[in-house]
Amino acid sequence: MAKKIIVVVGATGNQGSSVANTFLGLPEWHVRALTRNPSSDAAKSLAAKGAEVVQGDLADPSSLAKPFENANAIFLNTDFWEVYRPAKAALDAEGKAPEAAGIQAYTRETANGKNAVDVAATVPTLERFVYSALGSVSRASRGKYTRSRHPEAKATIVAHIEAHPVLAKKASLIYLGAYVTNAMLSPRRDPGTGKYAVHMALREDFRMPIINPRESIGPFVRALVEDEEPGTKLLAYDSFLTLREAVDAWSKASGKEASYITVTTKDLHDKMGLDWELLDALDAVNEFEYYDGYGLIEPYQLKNKVQTKSFEEWLGEKDWEKELST
Repeated sequence: MAKKIIVVVGATGNQGSSVANTFLGLPEWHVRALTRNPSSDAAKSLAAKGAEVVQGDLADPSSLAKPFENANAIFLNTDFWEVYRPAKAALDAEGKAPEAAGIQAYTRETANGKNAVDVAATVPTLERFVYSALGSVSRASRGKYTRSRHPEAKATIVAHIEAHPVLAKKASLIYLGAYVTNAMLSPRRDPGTGKYAVHMALREDFRMPIINPRESIGPFVRALVEDEEPGTKLLAYDSFLTLREAVDAWSKASGKEASYITVTTKDLHDKMGLDWELLDALDAVNEFEYYDGYGLIEPYQLKNKVQTKSFEEWLGEKDWEKELST
């Protein structure tokens, strides 16, 4: 019996590599790993595991037709930050405001996502299409906060998927929790006092979904492809903790007492140099229900339970002597 084909877009990244490695472990699936650089070490590693590594660029839709050919499933993640970070660095070097970087990254990401969606919509063999999405900050805040363009880009791509009626009937969406490596989950040492603390503009009782992207995204995508009906919208996470609980878990694992200090987004902008690209989203989730009206399900509602390691287990596996020394 012929294997089914899953195309993993961005297969060498955090999300894509997790999906590729998960499906490489399933004997009924053939993994086609799409990357711009098939000669990279990450691409070679996937090839050594049995993946078919193919070259393609989301900016060039003509490069996607062959990789998408005969696909039964496609996983798509698009990247805002690969454009934003160098664009912002260039603006910083010129002493200019960073807003133009957000606009540039939004434009590129939405164009790339729409290209992939348009080509996927032409694949007659396609049964499942899974996109890694985010909710719109502007929508959540009823237009109050508009400077976080990275979630807006993904929300725009979701709208483009929904504009393809046939593809939309095959599509599911995965909304990810904060990565385990997110700075708001990791206290830092104050060199002046020697004490550890997180300074964050969210309430300490704010509940944060947390996920290990390299280990957990793949199993959740497998569930969406194999177990769930198209149209499923999954909020994917390993743990769902308050920020105070997350800091306490860090303290227990590291052996270092840590404080959670609530500050304003203005503090984070003025004193720590964080961008409104990030901070508007914090203000929005403080004031509004971010995913209200999205119809999301949570991991416990999946037809077959997905086993992943908790945030506490991930912390417990770290080399804390090395971690604290850096």
